[in-house]
Amino acid sequence: MAIREVEGGYYVEVFLGVDEITGKKVRKTKTFKPQNRENLKKAKTWEVKIQEQYENGELTPKGDMALSTFLDDWFETFIKGKKAYNTERRYNVFIDCIKAHLGQVRVNKLKTKMVDEFYNKMSKEMITLKNKTTKRRYMDGTILKTHKMFKLAMDQAVKWELVSKNVVTLASPPADDKRKIKFWDVKTINEFLEYIKDETIYLPVFIAYHTGLREGEISALRGKYDINLKKGYLTVNHNMVEKKGEGLVLEDTKTPASEAKVALTKELTFVLKSVLKEQKKHKLKNGVDLEYICCWDDGRPLRPTYISRTFTKFAKKFAEERGIDRITFHGLRHSHATILYSAGADSQEISKRLRHSRVSTTDDIYIHVTEEIKKSTAQIFDKAIDSSK
Repeated sequence: MAIREVEGGYYVEVFLGVDEITGKKVRKTKTFKPQNRENLKKAKTWEVKIQEQYENGELTPKGDMALSTFLDDWFETFIKGKKAYNTERRYNVFIDCIKAHLGQVRVNKLKTKMVDEFYNKMSKEMITLKNKTTKRRYMDGTILKTHKMFKLAMDQAVKWELVSKNVVTLASPPADDKRKIKFWDVKTINEFLEYIKDETIYLPVFIAYHTGLREGEISALRGKYDINLKKGYLTVNHNMVEKKGEGLVLEDTKTPASEAKVALTKELTFVLKSVLKEQKKHKLKNGVDLEYICCWDDGRPLRPTYISRTFTKFAKKFAEERGIDRITFHGLRHSHATILYSAGADSQEISKRLRHSRVSTTDDIYIHVTEEIKKSTAQIFDKAIDSSK
């Protein structure tokens, strides 16, 4: 084992013995940058960890490491700090599940049959709810997402020459769950806005209704940096996330599509203009600079979880009183898109407004909407023909 200083960091090398076939020494290496006390500590910790894995049989001179070790290395190298925080959390859940079922399998011994059996076990695993009823722990959509991440990780195993082919590619995950997307129409949302007009949640709901933004994106909106009333658009520059031990953190968007400008509607322009005017008055009166559009009087932004949970509380009561389906806060995003489809906007336009990276994503989500619209337009055509007879 050895740790040595290199330009801008520390280079760690752990000896793993000699390959029985080639006779060559096998080493595992990693570089930690920049050169500081924290990274020196990380380098020493990693060195001990790899040595322990070698001594426990998780790593061998052939390099055929356990799948759990490979997934940890892949996550540290390609995911941690490089993907959105919520994506990291989701991937960690998928990785823990894979490790629980297949963690001790050597990467180069993994077979497609093992992967299919793993997905089958996921589909049959049950949990007991508080009311003593049971339900599936993993829905088909979750298994499919696990498969996609697993495949992505094993693609890297091929590039690292740990395996010659990706056996996960040949596995057969279930199709995605057929979920009926719940949304409200214009009349219902306007009635709901009247229902919550005196509540703090009103502004986030109004913004979501007019833009399709998610709660984290709304929580992160700042008047000075993200709102351009003169040119009539807002820009989603950040997403607000709540990290364990850190609290609320502004996270950069990870894709160019996420940062696209979103045109403001006339009503939203009027509301934002009013909000910014009131925030200036608040600063003059109380000496508190309200940086965020949706915030408390002391300047703290509304937490994304507060927005979603408070919306759910009011939406549930509202829906029960009217005998309609309730929606989640994300349902406002679906409502925004559905209203646009009904008004004649095409997938390309809606995909750009919702900032999806691919138009196919928009089509997959809203296929039921387009099918209904096709039916209604056919009926309109029939009426036109009938009226001409």
